Amino acid sequence: MCNEQKVLIVDDNAELINILRYGLDSYGFHVTFCETGTEALNLAMNVDFDYVIIDYQMPQMNGIELTKRLRERSSRVVIIGMSADDLGIEFLNAGANDFLQKPFVPYRLAMMIDGGDILT
Repeated sequence: MCNEQKVLIVDDNAELINILRYGLDSYGFHVTFCETGTEALNLAMNVDFDYVIIDYQMPQMNGIELTKRLRERSSRVVIIGMSADDLGIEFLNAGANDFLQKPFVPYRLAMMIDGGDILT
C-alpha cells in the first residue's frame, strides 16, 4: 500500500502512539499525532486531514466532544472513534464515521483507511 492519505491520531497514550506510528507509517500513510483535543482542533484548522482517529479519554476534551467540534468544521473528513469501552454508538451519534474498540492491531486500522472499510 502506498498512498498520500493524511491521518491524524489523537491519543494521550504514548505506547499506543508509538505502535500506531510504526504500523501506519509502514503502510505509507502520512501520520501526525497529538495528545489533546485542543491541539487537534488547532492543527485541523491548518491541515486538511483525510482521516482523524480519536481516542475517547484524553485531557481537556473527550473524544466525543472533539468529534462533534471537528464534524462542525468539516463534513468531508472521515472520523474514527476508538476506546477500550464500548462507546461506538456515542461516537457515531457525535458524527464519527466508524468506531474501533481497543485493543486492535494497526493492520485493522490501515485496512479501514486504505480499503475504504468505513461505515457511511
